[in-house]
Amino acid sequence: MSELSYAYLFQAAFLAISGMLILTNANVLRTFRRSTVAGILLAGSAVALLVWNLQHLSEPDLAGFPRTPVVAVFAIAGLAAFIWMPDLIAVRGLGALMLFFARGCLDAGWMKLPDSLLCASISYAILAIPGLWWAASPGAFGVHLDMILATPLRRRVAGGFLCLLAFAAATSAWRLSLVP
Repeated sequence: MSELSYAYLFQAAFLAISGMLILTNANVLRTFRRSTVAGILLAGSAVALLVWNLQHLSEPDLAGFPRTPVVAVFAIAGLAAFIWMPDLIAVRGLGALMLFFARGCLDAGWMKLPDSLLCASISYAILAIPGLWWAASPGAFGVHLDMILATPLRRRVAGGFLCLLAFAAATSAWRLSLVP
């Protein structure tokens, strides 16, 4: 299977889980934003991914700065968020991870038109834009979620749409896996 197939499978899993949580009106959606365990897992993973990405940057991307101090400064800043910004850290971590995963999906689809169009659309509309918004303003996550969960119709439409996108992404992954 190609990288693009794996990107589609990741997107399908993310969308299916999100859609089913919304469709079933899972209680975890309401408690997630202030969960300490989710915050440690998600924000810790985001800091680890940031450090890993900084370790693997090329020299020109570092603009002449030495690698070790750059990595140390960003690692300390990421870990300092747990101390000085603990409120809604789970949402911030989710937003940062969504941005990292959107980049991975977009990299997998680079120069693979037309097969990568759905992947790019999902990456921008579902991962990058909300991820950036929620990482910068985690209170918006609660507003968005409360709006979606306010009525059964909104919940069915949003959850159904995400599940439909998950099916489309899984179908694209399957179709790409058949091509040698």
